Amino acid sequence: MLAVMAALVFAGPAQADVFDDNPATASRGGGDLWVFARDAGGSIQERHWTGSEWSDWSSIGGNAASGPAAVGYGSGVLVFIRGADGAVWQNTYADGRWGGWASLDGYTTSAPAVTVRRGPLGYVDLVSRGGDNAIYMRTYVPRTGWSPWASLGGNLTSAPAVNSQSDGVLNVWARGADGTVLQKAWNGAAWSEWGSIGGGIIGAPTAVSRAENVVNVYGRGAGNASFQRGWTATAGWGGWFLLDDTPLGSTPVAGGDSATHEWLVARAGDNILFKEWKAASGWTSWNSLGTPRVASTPAAPTPTPSAAELELVAGLRCTPPGGRLRVNVAIRKPKSGNKARVSRIVFFTRGKNRAVRVDRKSPFAVRIRINRAAGQTGRVYARIYYRRSAKGKLHRKTISRRYVVCR
Repeated sequence: MLAVMAALVFAGPAQADVFDDNPATASRGGGDLWVFARDAGGSIQERHWTGSEWSDWSSIGGNAASGPAAVGYGSGVLVFIRGADGAVWQNTYADGRWGGWASLDGYTTSAPAVTVRRGPLGYVDLVSRGGDNAIYMRTYVPRTGWSPWASLGGNLTSAPAVNSQSDGVLNVWARGADGTVLQKAWNGAAWSEWGSIGGGIIGAPTAVSRAENVVNVYGRGAGNASFQRGWTATAGWGGWFLLDDTPLGSTPVAGGDSATHEWLVARAGDNILFKEWKAASGWTSWNSLGTPRVASTPAAPTPTPSAAELELVAGLRCTPPGGRLRVNVAIRKPKSGNKARVSRIVFFTRGKNRAVRVDRKSPFAVRIRINRAAGQTGRVYARIYYRRSAKGKLHRKTISRRYVVCR
């Protein structure tokens, strides 16, 4: 599975361009609707439906070099951007507030895309295009964290889209070199090869599954108009058709909150447009949500240590059952900026008989009792509390490492 694939660092030089300046949308369930867009200053703005009206545009900060991606996750909302450094950055809405931007590393040449995989596992799948024009993916696994970036291959000419229409199933979409929409599918056990579903689009496609085994793919085509192609488990693929001939300035990005309600958001000049479909009445016309305002003080991403700066070392080879695993965190100076000033590290395991050790002094090394049987593997975690300057804001980051119990 993806969680055990080898890590991969994207290749390619940093770029100052704005990539795929499309808006994004997310929903946490029936009647819940969020819209996100990058403003002229590079911060991300959001509006949401309160149940009776739209909220005003409000900044969640960021220093975005792309349009955002967003997804509802339980009671929260996850938002992702390509940062000015080319890495993917994440901001999370939980408990009524935004938590701030944190780097997920990598180097990308497109906006990211994200979905929650259908099924009981609660996986979040994140994709973006790398410096070699392949699509890269990493998966958030509850109680474990993010898997490393892994290549899905391909030679793509746009940002990707991703959806999940049934338990454990994924589809990744992107524009091919010939302008058609390409698809790569995960059936729960293996990936298909990249294959075309036709069309001829400008920029990235988008896809949504408002209900199980229903997929709608959208793109901006000739005349900057909106085009759609749909798939169901019973009927298979329909043909591409013109949905709306209103000229757009971005991909029409799709969302849905129930089997009977789907919508699109898109740019048109400085405005964000909204168009919705209801089973009882069909599609509305495009309506304006206004212009995302420039934040008075655009917030830059929080400087979070990268994988090259912090490394968790967990034993050598295997640890005897019931033994104590030696773990330590190596802290290195980054290529630019100040070295992380670590004040405390909480080392811990998860699950039955979990163990916790706290260390406040360098070299930040402890021995922690493991909680796995002979022959099993597990993970040990380190929650690192740090500042970038003597009186700077206190941040934290959690990293993990796999260990093996001897047979």
